[in-house]
Amino acid sequence: MTPPQRERIIDQAMQMFVTQGIKSVRMDDIAQQLGVSKRTLYELFGDKEGLLYLAMERYSERNRQRWTELTADAHNVLEAMFMVLGEVMDNAELTRRMMDNLKKFYPVVHDKLMREGMGKNRRSLRCMLEQGIADGLFTDTFNIDLAISVLYYTASAIVTRRELLLPAGLTEREAFLQIISNFFRGISTAKGLQLIDDNLKRYELAKTDNKLNLDK
Repeated sequence: MTPPQRERIIDQAMQMFVTQGIKSVRMDDIAQQLGVSKRTLYELFGDKEGLLYLAMERYSERNRQRWTELTADAHNVLEAMFMVLGEVMDNAELTRRMMDNLKKFYPVVHDKLMREGMGKNRRSLRCMLEQGIADGLFTDTFNIDLAISVLYYTASAIVTRRELLLPAGLTEREAFLQIISNFFRGISTAKGLQLIDDNLKRYELAKTDNKLNLDK
C-alpha cells in the first residue's frame, strides 16, 4: 500500500467517523467504501483504534489548518483570537459529540488525543498571548501560564464538558464571548481594550444581520 493510498484511507475514515458516528462505523464499512480488503486495513493500522486515532488526529490537524486560513487576514492577534474562539464555539456541538463517544467507547484513544491536543492548544495560546504582549495589546505583568490555563479550561468547560450553568436566555456562544472578553480586558492595555470593543461591535452587527436574514 503506497503512502498516498494510506493517507486516502485515513481521510475517508475521518469523514465517516465525523458524519456517521464513531461507534457505528466498522472496519468493514471503511473497507467497502474504499474498495480495499479488511485485511489490508488491519495490516496497515492494527485495529480500529489505531485507525480511529489517526483519523481523529487528522480531524484536529484540519481544524488547525482552518484556523490558520481563517486568521490569515486578521489585523491583529486579538482579532485572530476572537476568530478562532468563535470558530471553536460554532463547532462545539460536533466536537462535544465526538469526544463523548470517544470517551465512552474508546477511552484510550480519547485520553491520548486529549493529552496531545492540550499540549498543542496551550502552545498556540502561548504564541498568541506573547504576540499580543509584543504588539502592545496585552500588559506584560500577568502570569502567562495561568492565563493559558484559564483560557483553555474555560473553553473546555463550555465546549466539551458543559459544566457551566447558564442564565436563562443566554446561549453558550454569548456566555463564552462575555467570559473571554472580560478575561482579555483584565490583561489588555488601552490599545487592546479599544480593539476588544471593536471586535464586540462586529459580533453584535453580525448577530443582528443573521437575525434579520432569518426573519426574512
